[in-house]
Order: sequence, then structure tokens, then C-alpha cells
Amino acid sequence: MRVTDKSIANNNLAGMQRNLERLSTLQQQSSSGLKINAPGDDPAGAQKALQLKGTLADNTQYARNIVAGTAWLGQADNAMAGMGDVVARAHEIAMQMSTGTVSATNRAAAIGEVTQLTAQMVQLGNTQAGGKYIFGGFNNDTPPYDATGAFTGTEDQVNIQVGKSSQVAINYSGGKLLNGTGGGVDIFAQLKSLSTALSTNDQAGLQGSLTSLDSAQNQINSARAETGSRMVTVESASTTLDSANINLNSNLSGIQDIDIIKTYSDLTSQQTAYQASLTATSKISQLSLLNYIK
Repeated sequence: MRVTDKSIANNNLAGMQRNLERLSTLQQQSSSGLKINAPGDDPAGAQKALQLKGTLADNTQYARNIVAGTAWLGQADNAMAGMGDVVARAHEIAMQMSTGTVSATNRAAAIGEVTQLTAQMVQLGNTQAGGKYIFGGFNNDTPPYDATGAFTGTEDQVNIQVGKSSQVAINYSGGKLLNGTGGGVDIFAQLKSLSTALSTNDQAGLQGSLTSLDSAQNQINSARAETGSRMVTVESASTTLDSANINLNSNLSGIQDIDIIKTYSDLTSQQTAYQASLTATSKISQLSLLNYIK
């Protein structure tokens, strides 16, 4: 087979082009730290990387939801603790004022504190987290309680997504908690009854308030227990999410990240090979027919 100068030159140029392309690829990889800088570098790997990144993006949103949900549940628990304190103090007042040795004057003097306790309960019922009223259900942009303790919120649950197929309710119905909707104790009504019994010097009414206030305390404790259970669920979801992200990032790194030592070694070798091809091609291009005659 006849080998012409042109075919030699073409072969040399093709070899140099391949070396240059490989060198360019290694330079880009070493600069970016990635094996896949364009879908064409590894179509299957690029598709898998996109899927992993999509899952990580979803998990980032779930993590934001968990942070917000944790704040809501934490505020709810703090508010419920305060509500329990209010009911406990009201129970103490009822206990102290229900004995036969207490005068009507003393009972009337206790009305002011019960009024303050009612106002404090309203304030706790209007607790906010992130600018939202946590006991208002879906109507969480406005206070769910007016000054009398009337509930203007909804009974709806506010759910957050903490995983691909996992939701957690982060609120508790204010109506159920303080107004006894669904068959519970209307705590505001009980505080009003206590105030009325004090103002009318009704010893039997005061004694009757004790049982109702005990039920109110149990109602709040039950709500706190449920809220605590949800907090555990959210914390567990956060732990699961962190573990999943570690695995996802590890898989993503295995697909797209370079082996730094190997890549830099290959880059050095390729630079040497490219320089050698340049030198060889340069020498061959200087040859003429006279060189072959000699």
C-alpha cells in the first residue's frame, strides 16, 4: 500500500486532534472537579445525576418544612404549658375560695385575678409562629380568639410534608383545646363560671368548678402529649432525611466527581503525550523528497 505524505500528515493531524480533545476533557474535569460536564460526556450517568439532584432538591424543601414545623410545635408546647399554669392557678383560687371560712369580700377580691387569667389565656390562644396564629387552623392570619375567648378560627389541621409520602400535622385545634368542641371542656366558660361564683359568693359553685378545672387540665395535658408525639415524629423525619442525604450525596459524588489524583496524573501524562506528538509532527513535516533520496 502506498503511503503518501498527505496520508501521513492526515494521520498525524488526527492523532493530534484526539490528544488535544482528551487533554481538553481532562483540563475541564480538573478545573470543575466533575467527570460529567455535559450530558454527552456520559448520558446514562448524567440522567442518574439529574434524578439524584432532583431528590436532593425535594429533600431540601422537606428540611425547610421540618424547621418551620419544629418551630410551630415548639411554640404550641410552650403555649400549652402556659395554659396549664393558668388552669392550675384557677384551680388553686377555686380551692382556696371554696372553704366555708372565706368571706364574700375575699371572694370578690379574687375576681380580678381570674379576669387576668382569662386575658392571659386569650393571649396564649393567640400565640404566633413565623407570623401565623398556630391555633387558628386555616384562618391563621388573624387572631383566633377575641377578648372574651370566643374562637374564630377553624378546626382544620395544618400539615407539612416531611418526606416523599409522609405528612405531619403541626397545629392543634384551638376550638378543641380551649373551647371544648367535640365534647371537651370549654375552659373559657369555666373561668367565667369561676368568676361568677366568686362574685355571687357561691360556695357550691366554687366547689363544682374544681372538677371542671381538673378536666380542663387533663384536656391540656392530652393536647401536649399529642403535640410531643408529633415533635418526635418530625425529629425522626429529620434524622431519616439527614441519613438519606448522606447516601444520595455519596451516590452523586460517585457518578459525577473526579478522582483527583488519577485525573491530575492523567492530565500530566496527556500533556506530555500531546507535546510529544507536536514535536514528532513538526519533525516529520520538515522532511522532503531529498531526505528520502539521501
